[in-house]
Amino acid sequence: MTGFRPGPAGTATTMAGPAEPALVDRAHLLADIRATLDATGGVLLHGPAGIGKTALLDALAQQADAAGESVLRSSPTAAEADLPHLALIDLLGETLPALAEELPGHLRQALECALLHRAPQPGAATDPLAVRVAVLETLRRLAGRRPVLVLLDDTQWLDEASRQVIAFAARRLADRRVRFAVTERTEHADAAPTMGALCPPTARDLPVGPLGERGTGALLRERLGLRLSGLTLGRVHAVSGGNPYYALELGRSLAAGGSDAALATDPARPLDVPHRLRALVSARLTELPANARAALTVLAAARTGTGLPATVTEPLAAALRHGILRQTPTGTPQFSHPLIAEVVLADANPAALRDAHRLLAALTADAVEQVRHQALAAEHPEPHLASRLTRAADTALTRGAPGTAAELLRHAAHHTPDPDTAGRRLLAAARNAAAAGLPDLARACAEALLGAPAADLRVHARLLLTRLLGPDHPGAEALLTAAADDTRGHPALTAAVHQERAVRALHRGDRAEGLAELEIAEKHADQADHPDLLVELLALRAPITLLTDPAHGLALLERGCRLAASRPPTAAAVRCREGLAVAALRSGDTTRALAEVETLRTETEAAGRTEDLATVLHIAASVLERAGRCTEAYAAGRAAHDLRERIEPTPGPARVLGGAAELNGGTADRAARLLDSAIRAAEDDQDHEWLAYAHGLRGRASLLLGHLPSAVQHLTRCQLLLRRMQFTDPSLFLVDADLAEALALSGRPADAAATLADARDRATRLGREVVLLGLHRAEAHLTALTDPRRAADTLRALLPAAHPYPLELARAQLALGTLERRARRRAAARTALQDAHARYAAAGCLPWLRYVETALASLDALEADPTPTQQQILALIRTGATNREIAATLHLSVKAVEANLTRLFRQYGVRGRAELAKFQE
Repeated sequence: MTGFRPGPAGTATTMAGPAEPALVDRAHLLADIRATLDATGGVLLHGPAGIGKTALLDALAQQADAAGESVLRSSPTAAEADLPHLALIDLLGETLPALAEELPGHLRQALECALLHRAPQPGAATDPLAVRVAVLETLRRLAGRRPVLVLLDDTQWLDEASRQVIAFAARRLADRRVRFAVTERTEHADAAPTMGALCPPTARDLPVGPLGERGTGALLRERLGLRLSGLTLGRVHAVSGGNPYYALELGRSLAAGGSDAALATDPARPLDVPHRLRALVSARLTELPANARAALTVLAAARTGTGLPATVTEPLAAALRHGILRQTPTGTPQFSHPLIAEVVLADANPAALRDAHRLLAALTADAVEQVRHQALAAEHPEPHLASRLTRAADTALTRGAPGTAAELLRHAAHHTPDPDTAGRRLLAAARNAAAAGLPDLARACAEALLGAPAADLRVHARLLLTRLLGPDHPGAEALLTAAADDTRGHPALTAAVHQERAVRALHRGDRAEGLAELEIAEKHADQADHPDLLVELLALRAPITLLTDPAHGLALLERGCRLAASRPPTAAAVRCREGLAVAALRSGDTTRALAEVETLRTETEAAGRTEDLATVLHIAASVLERAGRCTEAYAAGRAAHDLRERIEPTPGPARVLGGAAELNGGTADRAARLLDSAIRAAEDDQDHEWLAYAHGLRGRASLLLGHLPSAVQHLTRCQLLLRRMQFTDPSLFLVDADLAEALALSGRPADAAATLADARDRATRLGREVVLLGLHRAEAHLTALTDPRRAADTLRALLPAAHPYPLELARAQLALGTLERRARRRAAARTALQDAHARYAAAGCLPWLRYVETALASLDALEADPTPTQQQILALIRTGATNREIAATLHLSVKAVEANLTRLFRQYGVRGRAELAKFQE
């Protein structure tokens, strides 16, 4: 895929038990829990309230129930902690009647009394040992019927009588037929749990940590339909500390009050913390003396690592005693949870907050941080601050921090009295925010410019808003029309509007309209003598030209790079350099492609240009994959996925990149799931290019999973979409060979031959010899339908010693092994498969490595020759007989015919009756 495109709690009030959210972004942790249960029979999950422990138990219960296991569960509360044997009633109350007759009488009587199924004998105390043994025997009898999963939630509130009985049983149940999953609320995920005795002695404890920012965003989308990005998502994640319950409460508050937009406009604005979360900390805060509350305000407003004077740190001792703060290993005070800091900021009166920033400005020696605090300390606009803030923004840009520059420029605009100058600073803030991957801040700054007095500010603001909406948003056309009306014939502005129209046309797959718009834009840009705009236009035209005239496309890219060389870095300059890497890669010069993309990645990361970095990582992953460095390609692809998921208005591109990464270093199953989701998202967005890539990658996943009809369907769809967009270069996306192979293996030789002929013609016209090995491999599969030996011999003769795309050589060796196997030359098949295995191992390409390992294992399991019965079945299949007809002719059951066919499929390395029918002995 190498298309390139644009402490103690004190007396605080606590809630009995927040309703924990559904399971999101916990697949790896859930897999660890299941593996631990299988290995040790017990797991103790611990972490703070709301972190998702109950949701994990819910998921375990669903899986166990689906597997036919008995699930016993208790979820005590603080109000019930003094009620004896209540947890036992939860666990066994409904089960006991069905098992009572199996227990000895004295044990049954003791357990029935403990569970309140029977009144005790007057004056007779229930024997504690009898209750313990009765519970142990009940669990053993249940486990004799089917496996048992015991789920104990919030065990910090477990009644003491139940705790002793369950601990007694857990120590004596070690056969894995009864497993225990226990949760305990701890102050922090790294705090030591105390309820390990409720699990078998071999059990492990696992901390339940916070969600990452990506998981927090997914949770808000799935539970609330709230799509946050950029600064707003970062703030919600930081304030919630990744706690799902806190994140949902904050998200509900944002959605209800519409304050997400206000937060984007003013990133320093505290979040509106809802009452249910405030109740967790407010009581502790109100008990502090005034000087401690003032010191907390300073600490909350300070950047991490800021050195604070004794006048601030000494009053914080009271906050440490109340559990509001804790000391880090270095001895510095830190809020025990980020939520507390947000409440402190939200509750601080404006004067106190300004005083805190004024103090922090005096404490820091860093010019950028100092002027930021001074801006936040200002009560009224101060014009003398504006120029200092602008210079600080320039400094932030040289440090590779466009997000910081955007914040400083927004402050500068506020302190600038001249409306025109203020507007230009606000536009610069918007552009830097967009480059930093902060679309909410960029959108807020641009929207503030829609009423600017200068026409060019209004035009550029609308164009930026159009890009932020995405290529298919219905509201974009109105913005473009208004921008065009506002250009007033100015050549540079007119060129910019036509450029945006070209981008949208090309995205729709309308190349003719896109090129026409580009031609108009270039004429106006030449008239305006605007080098930066020319670079942007070249960055758009070059990828299209590369598809039909690679030499001319390369020349356009080189011209764009020359124009951009002496100017400040822009997104267009980055795209031109990406294009050089892609052009080299498509021609087979992987060495140059790697050099170009690695240099560009380093520079883009250093510049902090998040939006550009997302695309650079996408290109890097593609280059690394074709260069046979799949471990690195996986890492780059995952990073690109994470970045795009955070900054893209739609989820399709991120999921395509995630699926591509899985095909390098993950699993075909995970790739298929991601790509199915990507296909749905791209279809909803009518994003044809990403939809084409999603189908193509999904087709590869289907090949790995052995689903030929699915592979043909997805690969055909990919090729059709690419042709509609006139993406005819066979090296753009390597779909042709895979499609021809899938068609041949599906028994569609005519379609496979037509696909190969068309691909060879395009490869010859464009000089793409680098794709020929893949076409040779597919041709061999086609030939093997009638003559496997000739197919293997021909492919072996065409194999080069080396290839610019190492994975293509590995695929060819895999194909050779498959053909040799079908030709019944097992030694040759083993040699080829072992060669493919070595190449995939060297590349770190895990899904294909597993595929080859399965092929080698299957080769080892082959029978020497078909039995006489199997030979008769083969002969009847060639006549077109059905399984039922074969069974009747040979006096076999249909199941016996099916079993023999399965063995024949393995023996000859084929995937269905169509291939088997054409196999020649």
